[in-house]
Amino acid sequence: MSKNNRVLFVEPIIAHYRRDTFKLILENNNFSSSILAGNEYEGVKPAEIDGSFICQYLSFKLLGHRFYYLKNALNRIRVFNPSIIVCSGVDFHHLHTLAIFLYAKLKHIKFVWWSHGGFGRQGKLGKSIRAWFYRKSDFVFAYSGKGVDNLLKLGVKSSKVLSIGNAICTEDYGFNYPRKDDNNGKHQITLLFSGRINQKRRIEILLHAIKELKKIGKHKIKCLVIGDGDTFNLKKLSKSLGISEDIEFVGPKYGAEVVEFFQNADIFVFPSGIGLSILHAFSYGLPVITTDRMDLHSPEIELLKPGINGDFFQHDNYDSLAKRIDEWAEKIISDKKRIANECIKVINEMGYLPEMQSRKIIDVLNRLIQYE
Repeated sequence: MSKNNRVLFVEPIIAHYRRDTFKLILENNNFSSSILAGNEYEGVKPAEIDGSFICQYLSFKLLGHRFYYLKNALNRIRVFNPSIIVCSGVDFHHLHTLAIFLYAKLKHIKFVWWSHGGFGRQGKLGKSIRAWFYRKSDFVFAYSGKGVDNLLKLGVKSSKVLSIGNAICTEDYGFNYPRKDDNNGKHQITLLFSGRINQKRRIEILLHAIKELKKIGKHKIKCLVIGDGDTFNLKKLSKSLGISEDIEFVGPKYGAEVVEFFQNADIFVFPSGIGLSILHAFSYGLPVITTDRMDLHSPEIELLKPGINGDFFQHDNYDSLAKRIDEWAEKIISDKKRIANECIKVINEMGYLPEMQSRKIIDVLNRLIQYE
């Protein structure tokens, strides 16, 4: 195999959480690769990776939807002359990805989608068109086993799809830092929420659950809320519920700033649909409690094994959430070390690490290059 073989990754933006996965791919000895992405996407700036092609977006609204086109994308592809293009999943709002797919087919460039593997929300016609794009590709990387199942239902051959999981940057994995494996006999349970604070997060459900737990009085509960957003109404609600002293709104924290909060927490609670936060929490050995509305969750929810490393509560039901927290408080007090080990073990078992994710991607791309 030769470095003359080139692979181009097309992303909306170079996401920070994918930085280490991409770096490992770019360092492989079998083919050269680069990334084509936007300079900013929905207010988010890209991670910096040497040798990437960063372009500006043309953005416009039509019929209530916002569409994007990455300027000069096709020109960059002509110059780079890849033998394989790996592109973020089928999204009709990202017009350049559809144009790149058609260009690849015209020029006989192998094409791979990197996708959630969802059905989309465009109705039967949209689903049929989405299925066509997936079926006509040379391979599809799915985020999860559920994504693989969806792609098979869309008619993608099982030999052309693989679940590669997800990953975050190495320094964001909590198992790289010292952890506390017991509660030192204390009956205080520290809950943690970390994420953007808005109405979708349903943090008020957590506050009501804490009030119920306080009424029961079995455990002393402390709750830390980390995140950027308007907390005025939540603080007002905390006061009216009589739990102000039990809640600390920490504000936004990033990178190494969050380490001490995760280290000192016992249970991670996310009342709405959860994404990569579940991987972050598990890496610190924290069990996760979240809503049972599976349609709200990102693919990373496959990491949660009810009763082993966390649980679901009945959506928007604070009594159900309080019950789950109480159950896990008992488990934490009796065997925190075992629970922490279960949380961390699933990350390794399911390959949610940059080294394992990048290896799966490289292996598939090597096979595609060999069969050119």
